[in-house]
Amino acid sequence: MKRVVAIATLLAAMPLRAGSVAVAQHAALATSSPQATQIGLGILKRGGNAIDAAVAVALALGDIGGGGFLVYYDAASRSVWTLDFSEVAPADAKTIAREGAASAAVPGTIAGLAAMRDRFGTLPWSQLVEPAIRLAQDRNQKELVTTLQRVAQKGAIDFYDGETAKLIVEGVRANGGTIGNRDLRDYKPVWRAPIKITFHEYDIYALPPPSAAGLMIGEELNILAGFDLKNAGDHSAAVIHLMAEASRRAALDRDKYVGDPTTLRTPYREVLSVDRAKQWRASIDVHRATPTMTLAPDAPTTTASAHTTHFSIVDAHGNIAAVTTSLGDENGSGFVVPKCGFFLNDAMKDFSTKSASPNEIAGGKRIATPIAPTIILRRGTPFLVLGASGGAAIPNILLQSFLSIALFGKSLPDAVDAARFDQQASPEDMSCEHLKMPADTIARLRAMGHGVREVESIGDIEALMIETNRITAVSDPRHGGAAGGY
Repeated sequence: MKRVVAIATLLAAMPLRAGSVAVAQHAALATSSPQATQIGLGILKRGGNAIDAAVAVALALGDIGGGGFLVYYDAASRSVWTLDFSEVAPADAKTIAREGAASAAVPGTIAGLAAMRDRFGTLPWSQLVEPAIRLAQDRNQKELVTTLQRVAQKGAIDFYDGETAKLIVEGVRANGGTIGNRDLRDYKPVWRAPIKITFHEYDIYALPPPSAAGLMIGEELNILAGFDLKNAGDHSAAVIHLMAEASRRAALDRDKYVGDPTTLRTPYREVLSVDRAKQWRASIDVHRATPTMTLAPDAPTTTASAHTTHFSIVDAHGNIAAVTTSLGDENGSGFVVPKCGFFLNDAMKDFSTKSASPNEIAGGKRIATPIAPTIILRRGTPFLVLGASGGAAIPNILLQSFLSIALFGKSLPDAVDAARFDQQASPEDMSCEHLKMPADTIARLRAMGHGVREVESIGDIEALMIETNRITAVSDPRHGGAAGGY
C-alpha cells in the first residue's frame, strides 16, 4: 500500500511524458495529448468528476466540428450509459463528397458534451470551456478563441441556433455544402443502452449501432469461445489465425446489419447467439485461412476514417468516462468555418450510395462507425477502460488487448504495447505491425494462407486498469499521448 501511494505521488509531481504510464490512488486518465491530460488532471484535482474532466479534455483536443460517443459508468447507481453524439447527414444530402464543405455532416460534439455535463457533470459549463480558450490563445488561434468564448458564455445553443450556427451555415453553403439552419437546430445527441457481453468473469459494456463495437466484440468472443486460445499462447500464429478468422466472419455480419438504428433493425439475438457462433466456428479451418469470397462473394471493402481520438478517465468517486471523438480524416473535410477557426468533419464520405447497404446515404441518418469506447467490469466491479483510434481496426485491437489481460495475464502496459493485427472481410490481407511482431510469426501466418500486409502501427489505445487502491493509466507508446493521475 505504501509503495503504491509513493509511486502515485512521485508520478503526479513529474512532468507528463508522451506514451507514458501513470500509477495513481484516487483518479487517473489517459489521452492522446499531454496538454489535454494536464487539463483533465487539473479538473479532477479541483474536485470535478469524470464527466467534467471529459468535457474539458474533449474541448482541448479541438475536434468540435466532428462527433463521437461516450460510455459512462455511474458509481452511485452502478449503471452504464452510452451517449451517441455522432454526425448526422444534412436533410438535403443526396450525394457523397470526399472533401471540402460538401463532405461535412452536422457536427455533434458540442451538443454531446453539453448533454453529458447537464446529466452527470458538477462544474459550470464556462469553467470547462476555459482551458480550451487558454490553449487556443497560446496557439494564437484568434477566431477559435472568439468561437469558444461565445460557446462558454451562451452554451451549446450558440453552436446550433446562434451566431456560430449562422457562421457555419453561411460558410458551408457558400462553399458547396448542404448543412442548413434546420439541420443544426434539429440536432440531438441520443442516450442509448449499451450492449452487455459476458465473457468468463467479465462484463463488457460496448456501444450499440450505429457503432459496430458491441456486435464485433461480442460475436468474435462467441466464436473464439470454442477454441483453446490460452493453451496455444498469446500472439502465437495459431491464436492470431483464429482471431483473424473470427474477425473476418464478424465483419461480414457487421456490413450486413450495422447502420442507423432508427432506420435499420439489427437482429442482436440472432447475431450474438450460440447457434450463430457455432455456424461460423464450423466454417473455420484451424490450419488454413478462409478466402472471404467463399463465405460471401460480394463482401464490400471496409474503409473508415482514421483521425479519431480516444480518452479514458476515472475520478475519485469511481465514475468512469470513456470517450471517442472524430473529425474523420486528418483535418476532417479540410474546410475551416470562416470566422470560427475550426475544421468541419468529412463524415459524408463514409455513407454508401448502394441501396442494399445498411449505410445508404439519406438525410437525417447517422453513419455506421467502428468507434468503440468500452468499459469492462470484473465480478461486477469496474476493471478496464479501453478505447482507440485506428479506423475499422478499432474493435479488433481492443479485443486483442483485453484477451492479452484476461486470458494470458499480461499487465496493461504490456497489453497495450503488444503487436497488433487486423483482419476485415475485405480486403483479404491481414495487417500486422511488423516492427513488433516476430518475423517467424509472420512467416507462419503466410504459410497458413494469410496475405500479410506489414505496417508500422495500428491505432492508438488510451486505457485504464482499476484495482483496489491502484489505478494504472496507459497512453499508447506508439503515439504522443500521456497518462496522468493522483
